[in-house]
Amino acid sequence: MNISKECYLCIYNQTFNITNRLDLDEKTAAKVLQKAAFVLSKYDLSFAPPVVASEVYEVISKITKKEDLYEKEKIEAINEALKFKPILLSRLSKSKDKLFDACKIAVAGNVIDLGVNQDYDLTKEIKRIFEMDFFKNDYDKFKEKALKAKTICYLADNAGENVFDEILIKVIKEFNPDVKIFYVVRGKPVINDVTLKDLKGLEIFELAEVIDSGVDSPGFCLEKANEKSKNIFYNSDLVISKGMGNFECLFNEIKREVFYLFKVKCDVVARESNSKNGEYMLMKSK
Repeated sequence: MNISKECYLCIYNQTFNITNRLDLDEKTAAKVLQKAAFVLSKYDLSFAPPVVASEVYEVISKITKKEDLYEKEKIEAINEALKFKPILLSRLSKSKDKLFDACKIAVAGNVIDLGVNQDYDLTKEIKRIFEMDFFKNDYDKFKEKALKAKTICYLADNAGENVFDEILIKVIKEFNPDVKIFYVVRGKPVINDVTLKDLKGLEIFELAEVIDSGVDSPGFCLEKANEKSKNIFYNSDLVISKGMGNFECLFNEIKREVFYLFKVKCDVVARESNSKNGEYMLMKSK
């Protein structure tokens, strides 16, 4: 998916929001904004938004001498998500279609996005998630693939969201106990995307093999990925892509089937996916 004119403004606004979050002094904030503007000016409309964003965030990290810009927020998001986990598992135990409702739980976690949404309400999202409908719903095809797959590549997205991914992965393994699942995370901190470090001590390591993709962009950009994660991506029986960043990098750009699971959080992605802002998607690639 190529960048649109709105994406330049979105990334620049993200930069401005970071200067406030980090409480930068006027001189440092000005330098960050000037450098971000210069980076944005280098990219034409042929690039995916996460590719552009990755260089902007790298510049911000260098100027502020802070590698993980959202370290505190990621810890808070994971801790908040963990509080909901037993409640969701209890609700899921009464489900008439456990796998379908687990997909809903996983997509609810996609609201945790500090790139597009500086403020989000996870409690509100979870309260309504079981009653919502997917705007695009390829669940039947997804279920067929998930129950037969020997290997699954699960592309992770944001910190905190990973707790909800654990629930979906656990349910998939209940129905398909012999499946091998690879949980693919970012190679270095970028926005609030999840990395290996963020997952320390969590259940995901008991459910899947966690893979460092080598990617430094807020989306699984194949040109940035290491060979191991690319091989897993292309050779797995099923690919589950969580979040808008992964969608932006992969949709209409790769020649393999992918199931996209995300909440639409901007008009650009709404146009690209023929949906509406605010809708939930369980969508198979064309």
